Amino acid sequence: MDRSEFDQRVAAAVAAAMAGMNVAPPVAAAPVAVVAVKLPDFWVADPDMWFFQAEASFRRSRITTERTMFDHVVMRLPEVVSMNLRAFLLAVTDETAAPYTDLKAQLVSAYGKTRWQRAFAILDHPEMGDRRPSRLMGDMLALLPPGDRPDTLFMAVFLRRLPSSMRDHLAAADHATPQLMAAQADLLWDSRTSQQVSSMDLNIDALSSRSASPGRGRSPDRRQQQKETWKSRPQTPHGDRSRQDGQWCLNHKRYGKRTKNCFPPCAYRSEN
Repeated sequence: MDRSEFDQRVAAAVAAAMAGMNVAPPVAAAPVAVVAVKLPDFWVADPDMWFFQAEASFRRSRITTERTMFDHVVMRLPEVVSMNLRAFLLAVTDETAAPYTDLKAQLVSAYGKTRWQRAFAILDHPEMGDRRPSRLMGDMLALLPPGDRPDTLFMAVFLRRLPSSMRDHLAAADHATPQLMAAQADLLWDSRTSQQVSSMDLNIDALSSRSASPGRGRSPDRRQQQKETWKSRPQTPHGDRSRQDGQWCLNHKRYGKRTKNCFPPCAYRSEN
């Protein structure tokens, strides 16, 4: 009996024995698809939100090991952040119980805003500028300390950042939530913007009609005006050297009684 025949008989015997015991033959485990973790660079300005996105990626990839999550975070730290945490990072070993949890606490403590920093940032929030009211509300809500809910004082700070005409309408409506207040503020803002655009269009139309009307166009050529004025002046005959100034001829005007040449008409002779 060769080797292959022996293996076939052994396999047949094992299958028969398992069939008699009602045991299903072993099934090969299906391969588990591994999802790559793609984390952005660490956000120094908002570590809380960065860790929120990082942990969403870990859940999607089914990564729960502290050391693996720690390694992924370390790879996305900027150089200046790694240098600031150099002593802590080098102290982490395979025996460290919770390296990821400890690293998260270190980063949030070093770069996250404190409760009072967030509160003062809300009070000192810049004016609306070119943002829509809902965008302004979103930026202010992002500054709330974790666990805090927007109250009347918070919405009053929001109203102070809006134009006074919008502020009066919103304050009279007495909205229950900041989201409802921001939604109505957007409607008022869009209406105000459309009115401004319409007013600008009317001004442009008025200027266009004014420039198109007679006498409102381009100024006439100054050289043409001078030419027409020169033509309207009385011209002396060609060769006439009298060029009167007042009632005397030019020679009497210049030399008086010493002149020998007089060009009539001249009133000098009749006067003297």
